[in-house]
Amino acid sequence: MTTIFKIYWTDENNQACGQEATELVQALQITKDKRDAGYSFVTMVSENTQHVGKPGVDTIVDGKTPDGEDYDWSKAGRAGRPRKNDRVITHKDR
Repeated sequence: MTTIFKIYWTDENNQACGQEATELVQALQITKDKRDAGYSFVTMVSENTQHVGKPGVDTIVDGKTPDGEDYDWSKAGRAGRPRKNDRVITHKDR
């Protein structure tokens, strides 16, 4: 599995620059070096070139993930009503 890291920054002439690395430690060091040298807008991104499809679970059938695990997550459940096993605080601690 090959992951490519790209480091981008803006040089002293406000020109966009970039460099690639194949190892995370190397990419982090390049990023740190650019920031320490005073470059602005230093950022790092990565992409797994072997990845196929969207990240996360993309198929739920009868409440199960493709590997058979139960899947009950929902966006509404995150901020909505408490679920059966949620701890509910009814008063604020003083």
